[in-house]
Amino acid sequence: MVNPFAEVNWRPGLAERKKFALSLVIGFPCLALAMLLAGRIFKGQWDANLALSAWLAAAGLAAGGLFYFLPQIARPFYVLWYFLACCLGVVAGNFLLAGFFYLVVTPFGLAKRALGKRAFDKGFNRQAATYWREARSDRDPASYFKQF
Repeated sequence: MVNPFAEVNWRPGLAERKKFALSLVIGFPCLALAMLLAGRIFKGQWDANLALSAWLAAAGLAAGGLFYFLPQIARPFYVLWYFLACCLGVVAGNFLLAGFFYLVVTPFGLAKRALGKRAFDKGFNRQAATYWREARSDRDPASYFKQF
């Protein structure tokens, strides 16, 4: 399993804190716009989430602007943000992986087993001289030299 906590720079320099601030300035208004679009699509009106979207965009712009111009105070927020993101990533990744396994792979395997299909022969055949099977060639080997 990949450890996202090991990949985060827990002691960011000024340049990385400024990048974090810019991501807030760009990301939060984009989230606000996505909320407005979701309100338009699902509720049929643009102002369904207008107040919350405006607050979200304003908070991102204000925090990002403050952290960009005063990157010295951004470190605790940077660390908290990335800690929460790593926690969410670990939980969501494990749930998605488990869900895919139990909802896709397991039923597929159970169906193959119920139908008696086997991808390969398991077990030993003591009467067989070899387990080698000749591969059949569908193409003429000369065609490999004329690819285009």
